Amino acid sequence: MNLFKAELRRIARRRLTLVFGILLLAGVAGLSIIMASISTKGPSEADLAAAQAQADEWNEQNPDFRDCVEDESYFEQNPNYSWVETDPEYEGMEHREACEYFVGGSRAQDYIWTYTFSFEDEAPFVIIGIVVVTGLVMMMLSSSAIGAEWSSGGMSNLMVWHPNRMRLWGTKLGAALTACAAAVVVLAVLAFGLLLAAAALRGEIGDLDGPWWEETLTYVLRTGVLALGMTVLGASLAMLGRHTAIAGGVIAGYLIIGDLIVQMVSMNLSMKFPERLSLYTWVGAWITGRVELQDWSSMTLESAGDVMVITWGEAGLLLGGIVLLFGVLATWSFQRRDAA
Repeated sequence: MNLFKAELRRIARRRLTLVFGILLLAGVAGLSIIMASISTKGPSEADLAAAQAQADEWNEQNPDFRDCVEDESYFEQNPNYSWVETDPEYEGMEHREACEYFVGGSRAQDYIWTYTFSFEDEAPFVIIGIVVVTGLVMMMLSSSAIGAEWSSGGMSNLMVWHPNRMRLWGTKLGAALTACAAAVVVLAVLAFGLLLAAAALRGEIGDLDGPWWEETLTYVLRTGVLALGMTVLGASLAMLGRHTAIAGGVIAGYLIIGDLIVQMVSMNLSMKFPERLSLYTWVGAWITGRVELQDWSSMTLESAGDVMVITWGEAGLLLGGIVLLFGVLATWSFQRRDAA
């Protein structure tokens, strides 16, 4: 019997896998439907005309704006707005547009509240969120699969037929990682297709050029690697504790309480860049490529304060080190401890 195929089959046929799989698929489909239902292609001509009338009425009651529109040299002669011509935003603006932007004139869009789903701007972050949730689910599934075998005695029976513990542990990890990779690919592709359809029907697709694809794929790939690491972490915790509840308790404890405690402690210590104690900061740096932390305590009128930059490489070393540490501990525990 091929142990790897048997492990994959066991993971796929578990009731918990079926439940989570249905929930994830339904969640992706439901999210796409919601995005399509709340999005519009834009306001109608009648809505635009009514909004423009409101804006014109408000502008007529604004003497500063009227003076700006009527005087082409308003920004040059008015000392309060002498800085405008040096502002990069000013370049290429028409005079009326500059008055609206800098003096405070009203525009039609100020009186229209509509939402248009932009695939170019929003879809990458939605897909990244879906992959992160998939990683959390696979973390729970991998820990549940290992913990259930220890609780039922299946692990002891399996070692009778496969006495090489390292091969057995490696095969289980490989099967869990394969299942995670398959789930990430399927859900990411499904989300991409459904969101693209929602944008085509009710929103706008935007310009999906080469840089967009490069940036999006980089984010999604790094998030996929994060999901694989979460899967290894869940399996390792269950192997260490030999029970699903222990692994689940550690994971839930940090997600719900642990990070809150870290933030409270860091605030009381009055240390620089307290956000660096939170794993969420490092996860964000890994996914997005870099995170800048600001030390507000060192801010003065002349200086914006100290800045700490965390790159994806540094975040990868820390997160990878955590996963590796628990993986090594789980391997050592499985190799040394009795099966009972």
